[in-house]
Amino acid sequence: MTTAVIQALATGLPAITTDHSGFPDQIHNGKNGFMVPEGDWKALAEKIIFYIDHPETWPSFSAYGRQLMVEKYDSKPLIDRQVNLYKRIIERSPVTQQF
Repeated sequence: MTTAVIQALATGLPAITTDHSGFPDQIHNGKNGFMVPEGDWKALAEKIIFYIDHPETWPSFSAYGRQLMVEKYDSKPLIDRQVNLYKRIIERSPVTQQF
């Protein structure tokens, strides 16, 4: 999966992507962007035209997308989760239980 969608959303850009790979986890259809079926160029064109015709939706799409990415990918919670995972692994390790 590319990080382009995550980076776009994190900077407040609404996105249009396909329902391929990990994108469904990033795009909440109609809230921070749109997902279209892979290979469906008509659906893609419709969503591009929607953005052009409805610029008033950009601020809410942008805010929602940015908030979602901050919640999912902010480095502090990610680091905390990683440290907690390591602690659990170390606590269960047979090597540390010998000491």
